[in-house]
Amino acid sequence: MDMKDDENPGNAKPPFRIKYPEGPVKTPNPILETVQNSWFFQNKIRLIIIAAVLLGVFLAGKMVVGLFKGKQPSLSETMKQQQQAAKDAPVAVKGFKVGRFNYEDSMNVLGTIKGAMELKLSFEIPGVISSINYKEGERYEEGALLVSLKQDDILLRLKRAQAAFNKSESQAKVAENEVAENEKLLKMGAIPPSTVEKKKLEMDAAKYEAEAQRLEMKANESMLEKSNLYAPSSGMLGDLNVEEGENISQSTLIGTHINIEYVYAEFGIVERDVQKITLGQKAKVFVDAYPDKTFEGVIENIAPQISGTSRTSTAKVRIENPERLLMPGMFARVRIMLYSKKDALVVPTDAIQGGEGEKFVYVIKTAEVPGTAVEPKVAGAMGGGLGAAIAALSGRDNSGKKNGKGAGEKDSARIEDGIAEKRPVTVGYTRTDYSQIDAGLTEGELVAMTGFERLEDGKKVRLIETQEAEL
Repeated sequence: MDMKDDENPGNAKPPFRIKYPEGPVKTPNPILETVQNSWFFQNKIRLIIIAAVLLGVFLAGKMVVGLFKGKQPSLSETMKQQQQAAKDAPVAVKGFKVGRFNYEDSMNVLGTIKGAMELKLSFEIPGVISSINYKEGERYEEGALLVSLKQDDILLRLKRAQAAFNKSESQAKVAENEVAENEKLLKMGAIPPSTVEKKKLEMDAAKYEAEAQRLEMKANESMLEKSNLYAPSSGMLGDLNVEEGENISQSTLIGTHINIEYVYAEFGIVERDVQKITLGQKAKVFVDAYPDKTFEGVIENIAPQISGTSRTSTAKVRIENPERLLMPGMFARVRIMLYSKKDALVVPTDAIQGGEGEKFVYVIKTAEVPGTAVEPKVAGAMGGGLGAAIAALSGRDNSGKKNGKGAGEKDSARIEDGIAEKRPVTVGYTRTDYSQIDAGLTEGELVAMTGFERLEDGKKVRLIETQEAEL
């Protein structure tokens, strides 16, 4: 209650003023004051709003989950969808452009040059070398006298044999005349028949002696002939092992006669390759003496047996040698032409699928191949899209730099989509790298080289690379 001013002389203000509350007086509660001063009490409105929002989100999410809960696919359906997506996805393959080439297959072997004729020369009788008429490497014709033995003793024996023959022949004629005279006397009755028979026996003995002497003379003539060594054919001495004045026997090797008008390249064939070699096959022969020259020939002889620990057969290639460049003993590299065809369609052997009698390839149909209707994807930097298409049309990549190709120009490195077509083919010949095709493909078509485990007829493919043959 306020005090009046007149009761306070000098208008002095009291030191404090007491204001009494209206109504009943409340006693302070310390617990209530603590709650009212807490953070939760002061922000209760915000907490209520946040709780209401969270409850609304939870209820809305539960409603959405409830709406789609009945439409969620099962695990099997999801797997089927994934498998179908993988099946429908294009198969990335590498392609090969079918072309025409001169197709050949060959087998390389090592061999040795042999002369057309290589004979070891020796005498049939012993003696002493009298003369050698040709040197090593000197040519001669057939029948030329190569080496002679001393013939003095042989000529002496021959003359004696001739004299003995002449004597016995004369005696045989005398005996024959006597028989004729005795036969006349027998007819006249002047002599008995026994005398005629005796004369006939003496005549027969004289004839036998004359024949023996004639054979002795012929034997000495043969000895004289054998004392000379003649050339069996035109050729040359490959080597000479004797000198004049040397005493020889029948086993002494005089030298070697060789004929190189044509030569042979002789080589061995291992057992697994025997079926590849036939008579008449063409071959090319190379020797180190003439590295820039090729000698051509044909297989003329194949041994009919396999022998030795290496299990090989021997074959010979005949080579005409008019210039006599090839000499016996030269090391030869022989390339046998197993198969040859000009202007043949060629594909990689790995591209051909199927078993015996059912060969096929997968032909890739893209817009790059004539007669197809599949449009290629526009290639751009970093995987395509709208920016890639704009970059391709403008001739720039995503970095803004010129790529060097304008619109419509062919990009050999771009990725293209296409369709795989299963195509039966007729294979003419197969080697390890390339095969020759007789029918089923045309020049310029593309065949798949990879991805066969997923390819099938009509399958979508993505051509990531194109290769061509290098023959």
